[in-house]
Amino acid sequence: MTEELFVDDSDQLDPLKVLSHIQDPGVLSRWEGTLKEMVEIAETKLMAEMKEGVTASELSRHVVFAICNTLGGCVVYLPRGDALKRAMRDAAIFHEWKEQGVRPPDLAKKYRLVIQTIYEIIAKQRVLHRKNEPDLFGFDEGTIH
Repeated sequence: MTEELFVDDSDQLDPLKVLSHIQDPGVLSRWEGTLKEMVEIAETKLMAEMKEGVTASELSRHVVFAICNTLGGCVVYLPRGDALKRAMRDAAIFHEWKEQGVRPPDLAKKYRLVIQTIYEIIAKQRVLHRKNEPDLFGFDEGTIH
């Protein structure tokens, strides 16, 4: 019954879209450690091993070995498709609102959400983005000189 209601479409995730959002503060704040580290390990290993004549099978083994070699023995949390897609969607909503000036009613229509949800997403994303901005005025130090 649940399979019919909640179809597992995680295999339809576009890796290019997922990886392009990996640096977004909204995504990083949730999986900053492991997910970011795995991408960096894979990228480094691929750059080192991508040579003429190397097959995809060989490359994948090199990447998996590098990840195991670095993170082996650790308990690792990997987000499922839904959580990752939601984080990416929220980051896209915030970007469209802030950078492109798209109004919340238009975002609600585009993403098929109620306007209140759009406002909640924008508020949460503002906090996440603020945490990732440098403190230029010394407010994080606790005292103002």
